[in-house]
Amino acid sequence: MGQLIVNGLALGSIYALVALGLMLIFNTVQIVNFAQGQLLMIGAFIGISASLQHDLPIEAAWLATILAMGLLGLVFMAIVYLPLRGKAPFLVILTTIAMGIVLENLALIIWGPLPVSLPSPVRGPPLRAAGLIVSMHQLFIFGTLAVILVAQYLFLTRTRFGIMMQATAQDMNMARLVGIRVNRTVCVAFALGAILSGIAGLLVAPIFLAEPTMGGSLGLKGFVVSVIGGFGSLPGAVIGALILGLIETFGARYISSNFRDAYAFIIMIGVLTVWPRGIMGEKSSERV
Repeated sequence: MGQLIVNGLALGSIYALVALGLMLIFNTVQIVNFAQGQLLMIGAFIGISASLQHDLPIEAAWLATILAMGLLGLVFMAIVYLPLRGKAPFLVILTTIAMGIVLENLALIIWGPLPVSLPSPVRGPPLRAAGLIVSMHQLFIFGTLAVILVAQYLFLTRTRFGIMMQATAQDMNMARLVGIRVNRTVCVAFALGAILSGIAGLLVAPIFLAEPTMGGSLGLKGFVVSVIGGFGSLPGAVIGALILGLIETFGARYISSNFRDAYAFIIMIGVLTVWPRGIMGEKSSERV
């Protein structure tokens, strides 16, 4: 039982990192990036290429991946978002889906279909206590999620640039009128969103083998936990992710692993039936 909880929380932490990157973009431009999972997959393969093919130390491979993902986020923005800015949101969303398919096929061409693993950046024997086994990589995942969650919250609420990003999300035209450099805030949002996905990919690869189709499922899970927690709520996304990770782990153990991907959508439907705005979604009113 305890081991399943640890494994479920580690899995949920990966989902949370995907959701945090997705919401960073959403909270700035009010667009859901459905290619977030494919960006995670690209980050995993860049780390694998840097570490295994170019023989970089794992720390240098992580740094190279983070820099490359930041640049990829800017390219993604220039291709997907800028040409359609001001258009109907569903057009941008459909374009992100199409871009995800493009990234998946590019990965298949560049790296091939065979699964590959990435060494963990932390080494050492697992911790053993009361029958539980917690690997050093799982502890690293928990620590990474905690640091990123706190850093992102402080960035958005305590820094001038983070507040400008939130102002851009609320009203882009008004933000431009009061002197906010909207293009710069949007660039930072897409770069940071891609970096968070890349970090999630680097954390996934040592546990699950990286392969070109891995991003589709993980991206959808990131979207689902964002909806469960309340879209726009950072704590809600993390809570939703941890809950989903536990449910998937226990469901695979005691019910059936064949329905593992279905659990996410069953839980989402159940939560939205009780809390239409998610667990921690903000209440809003409409004057009529």
